[in-house]
Amino acid sequence: MTVRLGICSTAHVNAEVYAALLSKLSDVELVGISDENVDRGRRRASAVGTKAMSRSELMRSVEGVVICSPTAIHGELFDLALVHDVAVLTEKPLATSLSEAKRLRDRCDESGIVAGMAMPVRCSRPMIRLKRAYEDGTLGDVVAVSGVNRGRMPGGWFTNPELAGGGAVMDHTDHIIDVVRWITNEEVEDVYAELDTRFYDIPVEDVNLLSMTLSNGASFVLDGSWSTPLKNPFWGDARVEFVGTDGTLSADCFGQRCTHVQDTKQDRSVESIYWGADPNIELLRDFAESVRTGRQPQTTLSDAVATVAVMEAAYESAERGEPVEVDTSVI
Repeated sequence: MTVRLGICSTAHVNAEVYAALLSKLSDVELVGISDENVDRGRRRASAVGTKAMSRSELMRSVEGVVICSPTAIHGELFDLALVHDVAVLTEKPLATSLSEAKRLRDRCDESGIVAGMAMPVRCSRPMIRLKRAYEDGTLGDVVAVSGVNRGRMPGGWFTNPELAGGGAVMDHTDHIIDVVRWITNEEVEDVYAELDTRFYDIPVEDVNLLSMTLSNGASFVLDGSWSTPLKNPFWGDARVEFVGTDGTLSADCFGQRCTHVQDTKQDRSVESIYWGADPNIELLRDFAESVRTGRQPQTTLSDAVATVAVMEAAYESAERGEPVEVDTSVI
């Protein structure tokens, strides 16, 4: 059965990737794209052979939407999807505040619609293999976890605190927080955060280091900074390492890369090309199957609320200069 899907806003950097992939999935019809920027929406729709539509027109025409708007606009798009009984896969984070994240999660739970968050790192084959090894007991008892999700500074609305809710913490820590929760089935209980703006003249943080404690007592350190140079041949990284009583386990989500050099290119003569399996394809396939069967996506809105709770605690910790307990009661 073909699932009718659409993309609501193309403000997020991943919107073009999702549109290209959805247009090629055999059991999905990319019905259309809506965008607050009409000209941009028309260009993006034309590029993948679909229609540019208004938000309401799109919601009336599809079974599910992928929301790629600025974070602060997620709420109004969720509300519109709920009115039309349309399934939702939203870009992360779920909301700019924990209270709004809880509101969206609770409304979706009450309505019973299919709703989840776009966490492609869970679909990474290296991460899946690491989770299997962890569950097999290879590691023993986990003692410490470290992770990195460093990337280029995306600019645009990502550096507007009113639209994004913050900077690099909001944009780049949730992938690794989520995948560590998913692998270990543990929650982050407290966080001490150091944030700063070191690389760019922007009103939000571009550097962060989070020191956390998991519910089993293990330490968890994460660097989610925008520290990858803009001219770097690859956008960034997503890696985790687990240290246990019986050994160590590590995974590099985008480690399968080769270097490509061209003398004829002026802007990027050296590029690092990822050749591994694309986790975004599996993410979208999972969402399509969720819409088709009525089950929830792999990363639920409760998972999304949990990551927002950690990020909100991180900002509070940076402001207070001390560790802050994470509100795990909301999960």
